[in-house]
Amino acid sequence: MLDHIAYSTGRLDGAASLPALLTAVFDGLELVERAATALAGPDADGARPGCAGALAEAGRARRALSGAPALRSAVHAGSGAERQELAEALGRFSMTLTEALVTATAWTTEPADRVACLRAALHLGRVAGALD
Repeated sequence: MLDHIAYSTGRLDGAASLPALLTAVFDGLELVERAATALAGPDADGARPGCAGALAEAGRARRALSGAPALRSAVHAGSGAERQELAEALGRFSMTLTEALVTATAWTTEPADRVACLRAALHLGRVAGALD
């Protein structure tokens, strides 16, 4: 995780425009959420107090930033053909992630892990279905 933080920090330092900076921040917020999830997890030895609150606030920050017009222009999908290609790639990637989650259920004996993976797979399947 520390390597991801260092990489993300480098992206922030190297951003040369507002859209590039906001994109780096948005990606960094996802990293904050992942790290806070790891810190707050049930298997975390000596979980730090406040990790659940940090996770919630990082999610709120990411959702708030998603409304920035400069960020939306940075991730603009392009022309009709480019948008179609992106939608198809996103649908395929969502299904790849779904398959990985279903595979993960076979690798665990923990019922809560299976339920979480299957719920996430259900939602990712809906992403793919919505893009068809």
